[in-house]
Amino acid sequence: MSRPSAIALIVRSRKSLLADADEHPSAEAERLRAAAADLTRLLLDVRAGRMNAFELNEPTRMRVVVSAD
Repeated sequence: MSRPSAIALIVRSRKSLLADADEHPSAEAERLRAAAADLTRLLLDVRAGRMNAFELNEPTRMRVVVSAD
């Protein structure tokens, strides 16, 4: 997957988690917000080129390999 596509995927996943957090009880919402925070860190790492492969677990499990630019 290209780096821009990987970044877009992370952004969509993060937005989805945050939207779900607004609809769940506090314990589940905190877990979802923590997962969104992890995605924020991943987003920064992928954008900076520090990560070229990663796994997403939400909404479905997926392994992503970022292709060379």
